[in-house]
Amino acid sequence: MSKYTITKQMYSMDVMRTSDNHACGFMCSNVWEDMGDHTYYTADDDEVKSGAKKEGDVKATTRAAEGWKQEDWNWDTELNRVFGEVDADLKTALESHFTSDMKAKYLASMKGE
Repeated sequence: MSKYTITKQMYSMDVMRTSDNHACGFMCSNVWEDMGDHTYYTADDDEVKSGAKKEGDVKATTRAAEGWKQEDWNWDTELNRVFGEVDADLKTALESHFTSDMKAKYLASMKGE
């Protein structure tokens, strides 16, 4: 009997450990849009008090936006975090399912392309 039940999705994989039904979904990669860092006007700022700016408007950019980013998961770290172990067969299944082509399509999907 298999130690894990796997359900493959378009860009993810659902995994359940059969011994205790502990489950987790894993995405093929970590994708996010780096919007940079900013400071914002607050109610205490003179510009807000005068009406020239609204509370929450961007005051300054402290780090420029870098756009869309993607990184691979460290499966040893993730499997240990979720299940407290690294099952070699499960790790192989994740690495085999999450191909470079799938990761590229996932990034494009997240970007709305």
